[in-house]
Amino acid sequence: MNKCQRANGFTLIELIIVIVVLGVLATTAAPKLLNIQKDAQAGALEGLSAALSSSSEIVYAKALIEGVESSADTTLASGIRVRYGYPYATQTNLKEALDFTEDDWKLTGSAPEVTFTLERQTSDLSSAEIAATDVCKLTYRHPNQGEKPTITVTDCN
Repeated sequence: MNKCQRANGFTLIELIIVIVVLGVLATTAAPKLLNIQKDAQAGALEGLSAALSSSSEIVYAKALIEGVESSADTTLASGIRVRYGYPYATQTNLKEALDFTEDDWKLTGSAPEVTFTLERQTSDLSSAEIAATDVCKLTYRHPNQGEKPTITVTDCN
């Protein structure tokens, strides 16, 4: 081999440095990229929020048809209890308005506010513990006269 010729390739030290740098990048970036559980929980609650908002508007339309949209507390012919045309905030009433079971959702609280959380996330928590902890939750608050219900998704960051 000629003295002026040099072998091509990386030295062992260079390869080790590259591996260490990639390892450091992977340990800092992976948790941010792989935090899909919170994203999934937030997505599920946003979907529930949209469903609850849509069903509230449908119930309001039914209340308009029956002429009870200005009543503070009445029950529609369909059996849904309303407050100023929108679903009254009780667990039973919201289950009826949304037509779902509690297999996936845990409902806590009652008028004027009901909280929805994911059953798997909060099955062992009481209402007070859910209120005090940072879990993804949706809160439905029935309206006062001239308002719409308040639907809020919180603590999903």
